[in-house]
Order: sequence, then C-alpha cells, then structure tokens
Amino acid sequence: MILDIITYSDKNSNILRKKSTDVKKENPFLQKLISDMFETLEHYGGVGLAAPQVGHNLNLFIVKTPDFKEVFINPKIKLEGLLKQGIEGCLSFPDMSFPVNRRDIVYIQYFDKNWTFRNMKYNDFTAIVIQHEYDHLNGKLIID
Repeated sequence: MILDIITYSDKNSNILRKKSTDVKKENPFLQKLISDMFETLEHYGGVGLAAPQVGHNLNLFIVKTPDFKEVFINPKIKLEGLLKQGIEGCLSFPDMSFPVNRRDIVYIQYFDKNWTFRNMKYNDFTAIVIQHEYDHLNGKLIID
C-alpha cells in the first residue's frame, strides 16, 4: 500500500521534528510497514524513506538505490571522513533542493528486517542517504 508522505507544510508536520522511539521486535505491524514503505518509496521515486515521514514515530528507515537495498531498525551511527557539501532533495520537501554538509563515511549499527544485528561501514552516496534518513529519526531536516 502506498502511504501518504508528510510534507513540511502539512498540518501534522510536527512529527517530522520529534525524536523517534526504538522499534520493538514484537511489533506485529513492522513487516507490513516496511513493505509499504518500499512501495511508497518506489512510487515517489526516492532513494530513502524514514518512518516519521509516513507518520510513524519509530527508529526505522529504508534505503534503496539501483545497487543497494536495506532496512535499518534502531540504528546508531558514527561519522568519519571528509565533510562535503552537496545538494539534496527530500520527499517531505517536494520539488525543492538544499545545500547540505555530510561526511563521506558512516559506521552504523542496526538491525535489518530479519532482526539480524549489523555493524557496517558505508561511504559516498550510500553514506549520504543514510545520514539524511538518520537525521529524520532525530527530528532534523535538510533545512536545519
């Protein structure tokens, strides 16, 4: 099911500014939410989507690029590498782009969709997308 994306101008956009809470493994709706988020991401043509963007105050985001697809549950990140400025868009800010500074290396610990613990290093474009989506979990937006 394609979910509605909360945009910055929506009346309920305050969820975009809230810090998210950890996902519980027992959540009976989690796999459906993940499936719906991927369907929504594909529909809107993005590369990442965080649960708060679809109205769920959960520490969950997904990333899908042509050569990468992953679910990140309860992530914790550490940033390294060079700070680089780029131009980013966001599904919560349709048809807009903003300059954003990001590190080019991210270390991330998380659970995948099967609740397997992962400790990974990503760089370049994938690292940028991860940082963008992780910011959503902390109520930080690309205009900040």
